[in-house]
Amino acid sequence: MLASGALLLAGIMAAVVAASLALVAPSPARGLSAGLASLTPAAPVVAVDGADLIDRRTGERVPLLGANWPGFEYACIQGRAHNDGGDDAAAVAAMVEWGFTAVRVPLNQQCWFDERPSEAFGSGAEYRAAVRSWVAQLTDAGLVVILDLHWSAPAPGLADGLRPMPDADSTRFWSSVAEEYRKHQGVLFDVFNEPHSRYDPDREQWAFTLDWRCWAEGGCTPPIENDLTLPLSGETYAAVGMSALVDAVRGSRATQPIILSGIDYANDLRGWLDAAPDDDQLIAGLHAYPGNRCADEACWAAEVAPVAAQVPVLMVEFGQSDGGDDHLRRAFTWAEANLSGALAWAWWSIPATESEPNAAFSLIDDALQARAPSGTALRELLAARTP
Repeated sequence: MLASGALLLAGIMAAVVAASLALVAPSPARGLSAGLASLTPAAPVVAVDGADLIDRRTGERVPLLGANWPGFEYACIQGRAHNDGGDDAAAVAAMVEWGFTAVRVPLNQQCWFDERPSEAFGSGAEYRAAVRSWVAQLTDAGLVVILDLHWSAPAPGLADGLRPMPDADSTRFWSSVAEEYRKHQGVLFDVFNEPHSRYDPDREQWAFTLDWRCWAEGGCTPPIENDLTLPLSGETYAAVGMSALVDAVRGSRATQPIILSGIDYANDLRGWLDAAPDDDQLIAGLHAYPGNRCADEACWAAEVAPVAAQVPVLMVEFGQSDGGDDHLRRAFTWAEANLSGALAWAWWSIPATESEPNAAFSLIDDALQARAPSGTALRELLAARTP
């Protein structure tokens, strides 16, 4: 999640526990072998065609519209479960009824593997099986799944939040994920959630400034702490760039489109076209929240539209937590008209008795009904679309 959204994650940890969402034990994915081989999903087989996303089977344009499904990125590392959202057929049915075409699933780099800190829940094999089961349910229902590297940390630290850039283990993560899903054409890869700089308020200066060269090639040294931890220790790690993550996916023989989100918590795409690696199946990822620098139609037209004229741009996260829905409506409407889709943050239920910023991001209540203002706005926007 983005800067304001990143603050949300810290606040929701206790709130999600209190939300009393029913956790369903992961079930074996239907019809899946260990390598997800020879899958023909009900979901579209998405490919990049110039500046559009199309279904390879029909050649028709595919707008990716829906929401994010939080849970796999934090529940596992906090020792509670693999996924706070559960494994819920009712949720899938509700998403389809709303008009979703895609769901983004945030993941945790360390939970994917077995050599993890003791705080993590279960084994890597169990975590991978839980993800596999959820992916199968979504794609069997016709929904495209975007697997997103959301929380990471350089070893031996705990992947307990968002880091500024990927680390060496991120390439190993994507080699493994891509090998697992390379034949599952209903799945796309979002290789790093929100690349960003890091300000140190104690010293009143930037501790790390992310530029496009490092975004692409790595080699810079961000602070080792996640973006909610202060004070900064001064310890750093070696960042890995987007080119290395693309190479890791392609080295596993996966051909699906890859999302590369911009800098400044994925809100800045101004250097994307010049910095992106050479690959004809890339999507530019944009996050759009009210507190961003680029948060209105004028900025999107000036900075995002020129990128969207050359490659698909997906508004991978957008939302609003101030008790209104004007930004959410404007972002969705602009994205539908100008981009390849938009995915709201977030499909979860946080009780109204919890803090307003957390509850306001909730699209649903415990009964999977649209919650005002964000959920009711998104459902209305999806229902108003012309088929």
